[in-house]
Amino acid sequence: MDQEDDQERYARTLFRNLLDMPLYVPLKLSKTAPNMQLRQLFTYSPNFDAYCPECGKHTTWKAVPRSSGGGAGMRPRTEFVGPFALDMQCSRNAAHRPIYYFTTDPVKTPVLSEEFSDFDVSITKVGQSPSLTDFQKGDLSGFDDAMSKEQRTEFVRAINCAAHGFSVAACVYYRRVFESVLVESRDAHMKSAGMTEWPEFRTARTDERIKLLKDELPAFLSEHPHLYGILSLGVHELSEDECAAELPMLRQAIQLIFEDRKIEMQKRKTREAVSKMISQSAGKLGNRES
Repeated sequence: MDQEDDQERYARTLFRNLLDMPLYVPLKLSKTAPNMQLRQLFTYSPNFDAYCPECGKHTTWKAVPRSSGGGAGMRPRTEFVGPFALDMQCSRNAAHRPIYYFTTDPVKTPVLSEEFSDFDVSITKVGQSPSLTDFQKGDLSGFDDAMSKEQRTEFVRAINCAAHGFSVAACVYYRRVFESVLVESRDAHMKSAGMTEWPEFRTARTDERIKLLKDELPAFLSEHPHLYGILSLGVHELSEDECAAELPMLRQAIQLIFEDRKIEMQKRKTREAVSKMISQSAGKLGNRES
């Protein structure tokens, strides 16, 4: 049972990695028995939750068997398969059927027992529709009020770069979004304080600027000032592969910054609305207060 659970977990992880990986970036399988790994992939029929670009909402996806060629739910193969496809179907609308195209390298016919084949095999995504960006930017749908148009544009550009394997460029855009939050908070602070100049801020390092703006910044940003250092390393020093390893974390961190901002905006609106209702009730009831 434990072995079956391990195989299912492996197939689920491999399946999601294939769907989420950018184009033309090889994903190397473990060297032991690659045919067995591919069969696990083809016979695994998962359900999982993710955004549907056509619905504009999150949905449950399931694998769709293919009658020919390769794909999720296909008949198990006994050789490295070369080109193959994976199809998914949206549970909200069966007509929403994204498709993903892959190829394996190298393509070999096994000798003796393929279960114990010892080849280096990698899988590369060579196409998909809708695009990876269409799926990933769905996570931004709830941030319309918390993000400026420029921030949203640059966040989507970061997603685009990551989806096409330009990891350093993605770091550049994520850092620009981070910096824009600092600038907005600086401007808000200066306006509320009636300041036209702030020399202390202008000459401060980024970590010092974050401390100066602690009360104005989203909580997650204030709690993690070293995030800017990671972004800067990605821009100036890390390799494409090193950046690629950090991008999932960086994207989540930037999103958490805007989640905090959204929550604070909602709290502010609620406080203002309730304060207005209290004032209206006080005026209406007048001297009836005890």
